[in-house]
Amino acid sequence: MPPTTPVRLTGCPIKSFVPDYASSARFLLVRPRGTHRSVHTRATVLSPPRGYGVPMETDLVVVGAGPAGSMAALAAARGGLRVALIDKKRAVGEPVQCAEGVSRFALESNGLRPDPAYIRQDVRGAQGVMPNGKRFDITRLPGYAVDRAQFDRGIADLAVEAGAELTLGHRVTSLSRSRGRWEVHADGTTWTTPAVIGADGPATLVARWAGLLLRADCVRAYEWRFAAADAPPPDPERFLLYFAPRYEGGYAWIFPRGDEVNVGAGGHLDAHAALVDFCRAQGIDPSRRLQTIAGQIPFRFDFRRYSENGVAIVGDAAGVTNPLNGGGIHAALWSGRVAGELAAGGRLDAYDAIVRGSPFLDPLLNWMIERLRRWDDGVLNFVGDLLNGADWKDLSSLAAVRRALRNPRMFVHAREFLRMRRAVAITEIYGW
Repeated sequence: MPPTTPVRLTGCPIKSFVPDYASSARFLLVRPRGTHRSVHTRATVLSPPRGYGVPMETDLVVVGAGPAGSMAALAAARGGLRVALIDKKRAVGEPVQCAEGVSRFALESNGLRPDPAYIRQDVRGAQGVMPNGKRFDITRLPGYAVDRAQFDRGIADLAVEAGAELTLGHRVTSLSRSRGRWEVHADGTTWTTPAVIGADGPATLVARWAGLLLRADCVRAYEWRFAAADAPPPDPERFLLYFAPRYEGGYAWIFPRGDEVNVGAGGHLDAHAALVDFCRAQGIDPSRRLQTIAGQIPFRFDFRRYSENGVAIVGDAAGVTNPLNGGGIHAALWSGRVAGELAAGGRLDAYDAIVRGSPFLDPLLNWMIERLRRWDDGVLNFVGDLLNGADWKDLSSLAAVRRALRNPRMFVHAREFLRMRRAVAITEIYGW
């Protein structure tokens, strides 16, 4: 069943969110025109805010100009608010801290049209690779390998075109409450506002200052970019995710990117050492790398509330990254857009219930990753043998149980195998 109202995700069964690409006209499609400018776009120019040194009043402050923050600023500005979009970086999108994969549905359902300015290649989905080398399709939905810096700048430019004021090179240092308004302090500049959206990444300082965050658990990811000739991808049209117990709830990956390839590893481990070992196993020479990309990925965040008293937390700062695959772009676009629309309607505090009821925070995802972390090579290889060369949807629940019954050691995991089907169903649509 195709989504009839892409914005309203709360309280609906998973089947109601399956995209229908044949009816993409249902979505509001907006081409990020800003991505066609030269590199000296409004998203890269470093300048002091208007009224520098003087407290400035605005309707909304968004901290962080990644996909979540820029989407929030875009939605709020289009809703008529005066928006201040602040980022500590001197250029939006740099340095890149992402494997750079996103589904077409993630873009279209959030009002973005795929644009050649940031697309490096089309992909035909993703496959999981087990320790024994057996593969299965995680998703066959179409997507893209993107240039994250260009992608981020394109959305920031859209926000500026809609009326948001972008200030770069300003690190927000504190958030305080005074006379019913928030004061946002950044490198000698103060904004006063009734509403703040925190999109400041895994550090999630806005959430900490507002007393919303209870716990934040991140994993480390390390990635090298190679020329495709130096690291030929095993499948040049699909993202490959390599699962093994040594990644401690994470995985290694090979993502084709046009004439380049992103190769990485992440999890509760030394990601650099894991990547070195993975490259050796794949016959890839680390010395041929073109670029190093490293960062933290939210794994498990617990919030008292995601919004309260005019403050809302979105994207990686909210920990809405999918725990099974670490994918966060889709969740960032959606959470930022929803928070911005609610802010424009004067209902930002309603964001908490909406995000909790969304597929991005389905409790099954965390339940499943905790079970996967306990699986050894034998269990993972059983899944590989079960699904070898197939799409996970091709295996019925009954067939999985029958196969497990033939192996007493696997039967104790039968419930986990059944629940994995739904977890993968959520991840296929909302995990990238």
